[in-house]
Amino acid sequence: MDHSHGDDTVSTAKSCPMIMVFHGGHCERILWRGWVAATVTEFALSCIALGVLAFLYELLKFLRDNLIRRERRKAAERLAEEARQKSANSCGGCSETPLAEVREQTYWQRIFNSAHIIQSLLNLVQIVISYLLMLVFMNFNYWLCLSVILGLGLGYFFFGWIKSDLQGDDCCP
Repeated sequence: MDHSHGDDTVSTAKSCPMIMVFHGGHCERILWRGWVAATVTEFALSCIALGVLAFLYELLKFLRDNLIRRERRKAAERLAEEARQKSANSCGGCSETPLAEVREQTYWQRIFNSAHIIQSLLNLVQIVISYLLMLVFMNFNYWLCLSVILGLGLGYFFFGWIKSDLQGDDCCP
């Protein structure tokens, strides 16, 4: 007994097979039962959406690296300022500058630091997106795979060069 009530999209969606070898075509179930690309237009829009998601994944990686660099820079500036204040207060006109005392944070202070919490949440989002992109790739559809690859490639093209330029920023010259 057919319960589709004449709705062709339900019958078309059920006829999209899961093929476990690399293939072409436009009839695909993507990630969830409700995300079925049964027409060429739906499939093309799905490819674009997945390419954008892959691009955003690379953007997220860049933002996380940028946040880490910013936090390290703030910590270095804070230490330098503390050293200047200490040397100005303790020695007036001395030529010898004392080293700054490094205030070690406790384990719990580092864990519940707002920057660490933000990094942890962004890492969680990055992991979820990466596994979703992997599952899309495992549909073995050439076009979906190409969409993910192009999105990742474009994302790296726009943001990856910045990372390579700033590699020397973390270490001594």
